Amino acid sequence: MTFLNLLRARRVLRSLAVLCLLAPAAAAQTPPLRGTVADKTTGEKLLGATVRLAGQPATATATDLDGAFALLFAGRPDTLLVSYVGYRTFRLPLAAVPAGPLAVRLVPGGGLALAQVEVTARRPIAEDFIVKELDFLQIVTNPAAAADPLLAVRTLPAATTLDESASISLRGSDPSQTGIYLNNVPIYDAVKFAQLTGIGTFGIFSVDMVKSVLVFPSNPPLEFGNAGAGLISLTSDERQRSRFVQASAGLANSGLLAGQPVGRRGMLKGYVNGQDGQLLRALNPGSFRQLRQFGLLDGGLHFATKTSEYGTLKAYVYGLREQYAYRPTTGGAENYRYRNLRGFYTLSYEQAWSRADLALSQGLSRRRATDALGAYRTTRRGTDYFAAAHYRRYWTERLSTRLGASYDERRLHLAGQFLVGRGEPDAAAPTYTAAFGRGRTLWEVYQYTKLTRGPWVLGAGLRLNALPRPAQPGYASAQLNLRRNLNARSFLNLSGGQYTSFGSPDPTLYGFLRTRVRQLALDYATTSSDPAGATLTAAVYAKQEASVLSTRVLGAEVFGQRTFFKCLRADLAAATVHARPARYDAADPAARALALAQRRYDVRFQLKSTLRLVGKWGELGAFAQYRAGAPFTPVLGTETDPATGAQQPRYPAQLHAAYLPNYFRADVTASKFIRQKTNGNTLVLYAVCSNVLGTRSVSRYTYYSDYTQALPEYFQGRLLYFGLVKTWQ
Repeated sequence: MTFLNLLRARRVLRSLAVLCLLAPAAAAQTPPLRGTVADKTTGEKLLGATVRLAGQPATATATDLDGAFALLFAGRPDTLLVSYVGYRTFRLPLAAVPAGPLAVRLVPGGGLALAQVEVTARRPIAEDFIVKELDFLQIVTNPAAAADPLLAVRTLPAATTLDESASISLRGSDPSQTGIYLNNVPIYDAVKFAQLTGIGTFGIFSVDMVKSVLVFPSNPPLEFGNAGAGLISLTSDERQRSRFVQASAGLANSGLLAGQPVGRRGMLKGYVNGQDGQLLRALNPGSFRQLRQFGLLDGGLHFATKTSEYGTLKAYVYGLREQYAYRPTTGGAENYRYRNLRGFYTLSYEQAWSRADLALSQGLSRRRATDALGAYRTTRRGTDYFAAAHYRRYWTERLSTRLGASYDERRLHLAGQFLVGRGEPDAAAPTYTAAFGRGRTLWEVYQYTKLTRGPWVLGAGLRLNALPRPAQPGYASAQLNLRRNLNARSFLNLSGGQYTSFGSPDPTLYGFLRTRVRQLALDYATTSSDPAGATLTAAVYAKQEASVLSTRVLGAEVFGQRTFFKCLRADLAAATVHARPARYDAADPAARALALAQRRYDVRFQLKSTLRLVGKWGELGAFAQYRAGAPFTPVLGTETDPATGAQQPRYPAQLHAAYLPNYFRADVTASKFIRQKTNGNTLVLYAVCSNVLGTRSVSRYTYYSDYTQALPEYFQGRLLYFGLVKTWQ
């Protein structure tokens, strides 16, 4: 969904699963069987636990985000079965519907059951080394995430993003080094408004389609290729639920989401959303002085079905049309205009057996983007194709190996009138005509083996270029993970390795650059046995990245979270990253221009905090971030380009040595959820105020065409918007 749709759709969706269960139950003569499912040790509510009656397997259901379930019961004697991966199956003989809700508490344990293999077939083999997993509830209840999966990642302590976009930097690395996968298929340029300044950038993933987000801030699993410094893996939701229709309306958009069961095991969901900024700009004129217009139309279809008891097929199709126009800070009569058309699909199949599992995935993406200002105008066309196969063998309950092969092809074509210098687009700036064709093809194979012995977990793997050739010489990636479980709720994890990625940071200078990333990280996590207790994580890490540019990064982070009075949850994250200035060949002007264009992710300090207060009256949320200003390179004056005779900016010898003013932003949200008792329909009212204090944080400096005066550009000003979401079922 679009960013405003997603903001408060979270309250509807949070209760949607329960409502879908209650609607058909209300029509039954026998009252439904209700209850909750939780971990017996920690009390944590379990999302997605399977609940069924032994004599009525067709009525099986799953627990919702609050661990709740409602199940039709015929009234004759039967046995209730509750199962969840990693827990012993719960059995309860029933002669009649209990007088009150059941409180099911599952006990951790059990061997390598087939049901467990079915679930782990959809997860990376390095799941024991996951530092952070975000589920649907954690995404939609995050005040700063706007119900956007990628923006939710940005709020984690490991995220070192220096702007307000969904292009995620993890632990001091450029976003081009962060791999983003959907159902095991890489998604490149996974953002909306990719070049927009003044309003922000949002992810293209609808939270309604997402089941979970796995975040690997360091040492991405080797089964995912082309990820150098970190990885974000999204999994779509394949669970079946009752039919529903949801409509939303806000200041800037309207949208429609619908879901329909298909057969006994399938589910089809689709959505379409449109954005038009007229009302939003009218209510917030101070925040959109430069932005003249913007608009977006996107939509998606997701189909998932069980092909067998332990087999799943998923298909996802997405389309996007966006455009905007804004007046550059340096003035002028013309607006900068941008237009983008995008479409992709992913197809995945997973099958599990008692001692093995198989996963197949394939995807195709097409894109056409144009931008223009004065004589400057370019057209970019891109095509991405991907296919992969993975096979995992469980030799014993403690030893498993996964191996696979992948084909990853990217093609990019640029043509038009490009700027002679490296400055911002200017209607009066000189241009030249050119066309660029860039591409790369990766054939890769890998293997990863994991061994568990008592409290120790050891993993090691290797990923290779399967078809070396002159245009693509051989290379190798390797990984080693060692985890020590201190107790049932605490662990230490040491991970390290060498990784290879291929990105195109600036196609006008280079093709798809191969970057080698070497890194080492030590992570610690502990969670209280009390559900309302504290959670603490900490990490230290070091990495070295080398391509045309070379840099080293050192960093540390700590995160704590606690619940107070059963209604207030608060967390605080602190981090520091030291990234040395990039080294490059001083005799190569293109390398210097690339070093100037890329950011240096040097964050001397960073503080993030989230508050969430819930009551019968509704919910309030707040998020605040305070960090050191980003490094930048000031312009010292002008000099004459000997090749063209044009004036160009003169920079200091050491790039990115100066720092912008410190950054601060605070967001607040308020919402109210209303459910009709007669038919179960719901209504959500919401209001959001971004940058509530109106802080003017500098994002960068721009210059007139003669580079005589620096003009500050600011991040998003105070922005107020509100809307509603209505659901019928």
